[in-house]
Amino acid sequence: MQKKKKTRKDKVRSQARRRQNELFQVSPEWLKTGTKSTVTANNLDESGLKYLRLDLTKTFLLSMLVLALELGLWQYLSRR
Repeated sequence: MQKKKKTRKDKVRSQARRRQNELFQVSPEWLKTGTKSTVTANNLDESGLKYLRLDLTKTFLLSMLVLALELGLWQYLSRR
C-alpha cells in the first residue's frame, strides 16, 4: 500500500505543533513544592488489630478454599 501523502493543511498543523513545543518552557515556580504539612500515620489500637487479624484470617481461609477447589477440579478433569 502506498503512503498517504500529507496535504498542505497537515504540514501547517505539524509545523505549528513543532513551534509550540519549542516555545514551551518550564516555569521555576512550577518546580517549587512549597511548605506542606506532613501527615503522620495512625497507629492501630487493640480493637483495630483485632479486626485486622480477623480480616487476614478470613482472606487466608478463602484463598485456601479456592486453591483446594481448583486442585480438586483439576484432579477430577484430569482423570476423565
